[in-house]
Amino acid sequence: MRKTFFWSTALHLCLFTRSFSSGDHNGRGTKAIGLANSFVAVADNPWAIAYNPAGLTQLKLLEVSTFFVPQQFGLPELKTVSVAAAIPLEDFTAAVELEQFGFTMYKESTLRLGLGMDVDSRLKAGATINLGRLVLGNYGSTNLATFDVGLLGVIQEDIRIGFSARNLFGSRVGQTPERLPQVFCLGANYGPLRDLTIVIEMEKDARFPAIVKGGVEQSIFDFVKVRVGVSNNPDKFSAGVGLLYESIEFGYAGYSHVDLGWTHQIEVSFTLGGV
Repeated sequence: MRKTFFWSTALHLCLFTRSFSSGDHNGRGTKAIGLANSFVAVADNPWAIAYNPAGLTQLKLLEVSTFFVPQQFGLPELKTVSVAAAIPLEDFTAAVELEQFGFTMYKESTLRLGLGMDVDSRLKAGATINLGRLVLGNYGSTNLATFDVGLLGVIQEDIRIGFSARNLFGSRVGQTPERLPQVFCLGANYGPLRDLTIVIEMEKDARFPAIVKGGVEQSIFDFVKVRVGVSNNPDKFSAGVGLLYESIEFGYAGYSHVDLGWTHQIEVSFTLGGV
C-alpha cells in the first residue's frame, strides 16, 4: 500500500511540476529563457546539453555556466540550481550538467552527460543521457533515466535548422504505466545581420497541444545582448540581458505567465580556454 501510494504521488507531482513548462521545469540558461526557450536551433552554450546536444560542437573553448532560479512563479519550493560545462576535444565536444530542483517534500537531482560531433561540414549530431533521482518526502525515492538526441543543420551561413527529441524511448516513473514527458522540437535560427538573431520553434509534448515560440537577440556595443521572446500554450512573454566582460558573462532573464506571474533567473558564465 505504501509503495503504491509512493509511485502514484510521485507520478502526479512529477507531471504537475513539469507541466508548468512542458517537461523542462523553467528552462535552463538565461539566453534560452530570454528567447522563450526557442533554443534548439541556437544551442551555442553549455546548456545545449539540455536543449540540443548537437549544438555543443559550436563551442571551441572550455565554458562553464552556473544558473539559479530562486523561486519559480513566486514559489520558493520550485527552486533550481544548475551548473554546466562544455569541453571541446579533438573529434567531439563533451558536456556535463548537475542540477537540483524542488524542496524537501519533492526533490529532483539530475546528472546529464552529453556529446556533440560534426557529421560533415553542414550537419551536427549529439546525444544526452539524463540520470535523475526523485525523492518524495519520507515515502522513498526512485531513479530516472532518459535519453535525448539532436541534430543541427547549417543551411547557409545565416540560417540554421535544429531538431531534438527528449526522452526518445519514453522512459517511465518507476513502476507506473505512465511515461515521463516525451518532447520533440523543431526550430530555425536566422541571422540577417551580424548583431541580430531571430529564432522560431515548435515544441510538441506527446501529451499536449503544440507550443509555438520565438525570440530576438540584439547585440549592442559588442558587450550587451538584449533578448525578448513569446510563446503560447500557455501565453508567456520573456525578456533578458547578457553583459560580457572579457571572459565572463552575467545573464538575467525572466518570463511572465498569464496566471502565475513573473519568474526571475540569473546566470554567470566563464570561458576558460581550450583543452
